[in-house]
Amino acid sequence: HWEKHHIRKLDTLMTIRRVKGFRQRQKAKLAGMAECSFNILEAFVSVVGMGDDINAIIRTCPAPRDGESELACQVNGAILGAWVGNLAAKLALAASDCALSLNVDAICSAGVAGLVSAMGEIAAGASLGAATCTGTPPQLTTTKISVLGDQTVRDGRRLLIGEGPVGNGVQCGVDVGMVAANIANMGLAINKAVNVNKCKASTFRSPLNVFKGIPETLCTIDIGGAVAYIGEVVTFINLIVLHCQDFLDINALCAGSIAAITTGAAAIAPYGAAVHAACANNHFLKTPKSQAQLSKLWYSPGYDPVSGLRRRLTEEETAAKQPLKESLSQIAANRETLEELKKATDVPKPGNTEADMETLLNLMGGEDKARAAWPFEC
Repeated sequence: HWEKHHIRKLDTLMTIRRVKGFRQRQKAKLAGMAECSFNILEAFVSVVGMGDDINAIIRTCPAPRDGESELACQVNGAILGAWVGNLAAKLALAASDCALSLNVDAICSAGVAGLVSAMGEIAAGASLGAATCTGTPPQLTTTKISVLGDQTVRDGRRLLIGEGPVGNGVQCGVDVGMVAANIANMGLAINKAVNVNKCKASTFRSPLNVFKGIPETLCTIDIGGAVAYIGEVVTFINLIVLHCQDFLDINALCAGSIAAITTGAAAIAPYGAAVHAACANNHFLKTPKSQAQLSKLWYSPGYDPVSGLRRRLTEEETAAKQPLKESLSQIAANRETLEELKKATDVPKPGNTEADMETLLNLMGGEDKARAAWPFEC
């Protein structure tokens, strides 16, 4: 009676794995819902930033351009590419995160668009850094970033730069929104790496990783994305210093340009990993049957779940699985062993010389040597 109430049967390994799988799917669902919200938020902010940047291009890029207008036009043109790429990437990610199931094609599109965004951000940061991160700060005609290079404020014509007072205020709000969205995305990426994709050694020993490398790729997306989000936060904090005060701080421009280059370079890793996972393995990820067949290798006798490799088979398994070529090699080795035994027992082999035969006959019937008498011989 005591044993009946106080001792229960332990769960099998299969049951434990199913429970863990269910909990992991629940965490992935919650993370996906949160990512859906912030991807939509960042896409909206990107639309506003893109419109404000187009306004800046209209103000700073008409010819003829002086040195300030040329700098502002280069930065605004490059950052426009970053806004467009970021908008496309976030919309594609939202299409997957907000759906009931994973959208592999959307992830592939997000990876490609994200690479375009990263390149645009690197170009904008390089253009701005070349002018502001020098030993001798450039001589500028204004201390307001809203009118730097703006051709509409002088002679009847005239980043983010040169957007006008209204556009500069809008850009301040865009910067604040991007800081908030990237802080949230950084936290979600870290949570996903720890609780959803399980970025640890045992995950990397799974057949899915050994043969396809998908878990490692997902962890690269999460960890690399977290690093890129940190860089994005630093970049837009420097831009907040500029836009929200409407003050042309050369040090903040230089720091923002360096942060933009670093962020763009860091973003290449997660977006490139997304291209590898969703574009290179597109057909595999769309075929649940193939994934199930690969996962069954966990239970195959030749797979070692500790090292993540196929273990050495036992002698019985090896004998049962030997290919024909190895069997023939074994037969040849046995034949050589038999030939050696023949030599050891002095058994004549075909092809003996006449001298050998004559010696053998002499030993058998030669009369020149005394022989022992047969006991029944008379």
